[in-house]
Amino acid sequence: MIKELHIKLKSWLMMLAVLLMATNYSYSQQDPIKVKGKVTDEKGEVLVGVSVIIKGTKTGTLTDVDGNYTIQAAPAATLVFSYIGFDPQEIKVNPTGTINVKMSGDKTLDQVVVVGYGTAKKKDLTGGLAVVGKEQLSMVSTPNLMDRLVGQVAGFSITTGNAAPGAAQTLLIRGENSLSASNNPLIILDGIPYNGSLADIDPNNVENLSILKDASAVAIYGSRGSNGVILIQTKRGALGKATVTYRGQLGMAEPMQTIDVMGPNEYIRFQQDIARLRQGYTGELLDPIAGDIISVTERNNYAKGITNDWQDYIFRRAMTMDHQLSISGGTESTKYMASLAALDQDGVVYNSKLSRLNITSNLDQTFNKWLTIGVGLQYTRKSDGGITPNIEHAIKQSPYGAYKDENGRYVPEPMEYSLIVNPMRNVNAIQDRYNNNFFVSGYANILLPVKGLSLRSNFGYNYRNGFTGTYYGRDTFDGRDQGTVVGGSASINNSQYNDYTWENIIKYEREIGDHRFDVTGLFSMQKTKSWGTSQSGQGFVTDDNEYFMIGSAARNPANDSSLSETAMLSYMGRLNYAYKGKYLLTLTGRSDGASVFGVNNKYAFFPVAAAAWHIGEESFLKDKVKWLDMLKIRLSYGANGNQAINVYRTLDRLNSNVKYIWGDAGQAVTAAYLAGDGIGNPNLKWETTYSTNLGIDFQLFKSRLSGSIDAYLNNTKDLLMTRTVPIMNGYRTIMDNIGQTQNKGIEVTLNSVNVKAKDFSWNSTAVFSLNRDKIVELRGDGLDDIANNWYINKPLRIFFDYNMVGIWQAGENYSVQPGGLPGAAKIEDVNGDGVITTADRKIIGSKNPRYTASFANRLSYKNFYASALVTGVFGVWRDDHMANLGSWTFGITNYVHNANYWTPENPGGTIVSPAYMNTLQHGYYKKVNYVQVRNITFGYRVPQNIAKKIGLSGIDINASVNNLHTFSNIRQVLNYDNTWMASFPTARSYMFGLNVNF
Repeated sequence: MIKELHIKLKSWLMMLAVLLMATNYSYSQQDPIKVKGKVTDEKGEVLVGVSVIIKGTKTGTLTDVDGNYTIQAAPAATLVFSYIGFDPQEIKVNPTGTINVKMSGDKTLDQVVVVGYGTAKKKDLTGGLAVVGKEQLSMVSTPNLMDRLVGQVAGFSITTGNAAPGAAQTLLIRGENSLSASNNPLIILDGIPYNGSLADIDPNNVENLSILKDASAVAIYGSRGSNGVILIQTKRGALGKATVTYRGQLGMAEPMQTIDVMGPNEYIRFQQDIARLRQGYTGELLDPIAGDIISVTERNNYAKGITNDWQDYIFRRAMTMDHQLSISGGTESTKYMASLAALDQDGVVYNSKLSRLNITSNLDQTFNKWLTIGVGLQYTRKSDGGITPNIEHAIKQSPYGAYKDENGRYVPEPMEYSLIVNPMRNVNAIQDRYNNNFFVSGYANILLPVKGLSLRSNFGYNYRNGFTGTYYGRDTFDGRDQGTVVGGSASINNSQYNDYTWENIIKYEREIGDHRFDVTGLFSMQKTKSWGTSQSGQGFVTDDNEYFMIGSAARNPANDSSLSETAMLSYMGRLNYAYKGKYLLTLTGRSDGASVFGVNNKYAFFPVAAAAWHIGEESFLKDKVKWLDMLKIRLSYGANGNQAINVYRTLDRLNSNVKYIWGDAGQAVTAAYLAGDGIGNPNLKWETTYSTNLGIDFQLFKSRLSGSIDAYLNNTKDLLMTRTVPIMNGYRTIMDNIGQTQNKGIEVTLNSVNVKAKDFSWNSTAVFSLNRDKIVELRGDGLDDIANNWYINKPLRIFFDYNMVGIWQAGENYSVQPGGLPGAAKIEDVNGDGVITTADRKIIGSKNPRYTASFANRLSYKNFYASALVTGVFGVWRDDHMANLGSWTFGITNYVHNANYWTPENPGGTIVSPAYMNTLQHGYYKKVNYVQVRNITFGYRVPQNIAKKIGLSGIDINASVNNLHTFSNIRQVLNYDNTWMASFPTARSYMFGLNVNF
């Protein structure tokens, strides 16, 4: 009986299986059905551009402006929904044909970031790097890429010493390691080293940046990355229909602040104080007209009541117009992006300007499952010529100085004083300056017929040329006729540069059980060439030809040319290993060969190791600390080299720019001689920096608080420095590898989600950086280098001088100090011997800040949004130009308003007496702090349903102000990043923007 039941049951099961198979076969052969729906986020807002793919196929679509999608799929198919920043979802097709999806999730840890020669998930990083995305890049609205990053990345310093439009900035990652060689970071643009100016790049074309900081992160770039690396990724095409975007900005700029100088009456009182205290004038001699306290020209204007505000002449309100039109889109096999941008920016100083044209295109083509080829092109045309006024001369000019004569020409010496001349006297000169930058990059990505094995070949070519033509005509001071000497002065400079980089990268990636690893190998070659020519001459019959007929110059014709070439050859290997996703290891080794070094040391090898531990994934934390989302510890150690020295330093160099006459009746011929620093060193090699980095990454309270903390220690050895040798050798100095520096610091980045509601959100980011550097050794003899201000166990860049501690008063023993008298600067007696001598000089302070910080806030309410960025620099020592009364005024020029200088009637003054003669030639210094309101932005995104009614998919309107104000313990400066008070001023700009998607 049991046997029969078993046979029947088996038969029924077989019949059921056949029936199910038949049903499934029949169902699978059904025609595709129409599936539609809407995709929204957790707040219910529609998501545009969500990728909807039929799993296992290449068939897909994107959600439209209303978040809707439609796709034909088999009834048994599975749809995959994916969108950047959200967790992907897989949903099976249901018989109704309608699938509405709500996407959620925090993918911060799974975010894919760009690293050297590849990408990696953020949670898998072992090295120290910072990623700057669209949100940070859009916080500041200036057309300069680096302006948008100031203060936003821990350990990344951007100093705008010259705030003129298009001027280069000083970039430092984790301070300075080298005393003589370059400390500039390496810039990688779309995978290729970029030697052009970052001011040439249109910020609107940048997708993201990665700042590589520690030895492990930069090791893959070897000697070129010893000062850190900036990886810049431009925008590329994406799957979907063509999207056309217009971005436009219109703005007005003005100097953030001017120097508040003395007005007419205050200036006269100041000149009277100078005359009575320094020259002993009394009575009628102090009268502005009858006396001798001002020049004849000034007296005439004083009598007529004519005054001039010189800063009004040199500064101005300036306009900015920035337009960009781009198109992007793509299919499964072809993705494209192209943009055209035009910038016209006037500077806030008379005659300063920048015109920039950017053409960018990127194309990625997938030919089949194993071959993808991409090419990118960037062309920049930049013009920024113009002779600008002398800012210092305008600030120090007398309010009674003569501006123009009766013929409308600029008076050369408004105060009849040759050291402070008319700041406008050469502004009519003609200067054309053009720069062209052509950058092309391409790659071929090949999947080899071995699982996990791929090959990528990168090639990049950069060509730049520059032209400057200048002509000083007869309507300028430098080009004027002088008696029988014909005027006119012309010059032309041409520069050319090109480089190419070819890199081949082979990569093998596998995951076996709990083990995941990838191995990368690299072969790279790079060559650069730069050359230039120049011509100049004076004395032209007419100004009409400008600089186009230099060959007709009557006197001082000159020609010059130059050439420089370098080459590099590199090999690299890297291993990334992960066990259970918790224990991470990176080993990197790179060998570099550089032509700039001697024949005995062309090559060097730089190894680096890094490890990371996801300690938050361990059971003793993950299961017990509920508020802990992620906790990772990173540690790295390794060596990186620096080869950024001038070319040909390893070779003997002869100077041949002199003429020598052989005999009384001989002809002048070109001669050559060995310069004092012309001997080469065939043993010259890399500076090497040994870096240790300890870092912590964390996320807390369901990602409401996240950030990273890094501590680093860099020891740089074999410094590339000039060493003095006995002159009996026939030369005075030679470049050598001597000395050692140390650089250490702490970096903190905190991100917080303060409010996250349906209609309102508020996020904040705080950044803190602290850096300390010092010289450990110089030339091996334990001695300081006083001539270069280099002192062992002291910071790299310092002020070493007499220290002013007060002002001498009547009745005090000021005779101990040369030049001492009431009202003179009181110098600190450092050694306590009762006499002020050179032995009393001391280190005043470091020119680098004690620490920097920034605070950014981003808010949104429905369709409104706002952001604000504040940055601060603290504890940096600067020259106190306001206190240096003698150098400022020279005893005759203008001075700052309300200056509290010492007089017998004002013994409590904080500035020295106008009578003080600084015989010690000491400076004046002050520890400076300044906090700048970098940007405030307000914007509104027009609802999509309204934009759609006028045929658009998105409209964004915004207004912003950059460099609104600076709070500081000093006031009389134009640019807080510059040590000189009369530098090109920082501009406060008011910008109005419009972004439209078609």
